[in-house]
Amino acid sequence: MSPPFSSRGFTLVEVLVALVLVSMLVAGAMGLLAKAATVIRLARVSTTAALLAMQKVEQLRAAPAALVGGTQQDYFAADSSASIAASAFFVRRWTVTPGWAATGASSVVVEVLAVGPGRLAEVQAVVGG
Repeated sequence: MSPPFSSRGFTLVEVLVALVLVSMLVAGAMGLLAKAATVIRLARVSTTAALLAMQKVEQLRAAPAALVGGTQQDYFAADSSASIAASAFFVRRWTVTPGWAATGASSVVVEVLAVGPGRLAEVQAVVGG
């Protein structure tokens, strides 16, 4: 008696169905990986922006006597190193509003903007006094 037909191996139809299922799973995983890469990049950019904002507040707190009312800005590359305006990825802008003379405290608002997405971080603090 001959062995059953199914013991010879897989048919071409079974192999094609398996390939279609595997390719659908791989395509779904690739979409998920692309989305994850985008989210990770945006998280890195917003974290860098927040760190640049906090760094400026700490610099201003370290030297409150040198505070001058008004708005100033500086520029940074994507790796948060200082940069010229033409090639900047981040623009850090801070505004100092002098407070009451009796307290000597000033209000400071630091915002960090990315060239493309807009404002990424804003830190408000009271410096001095």
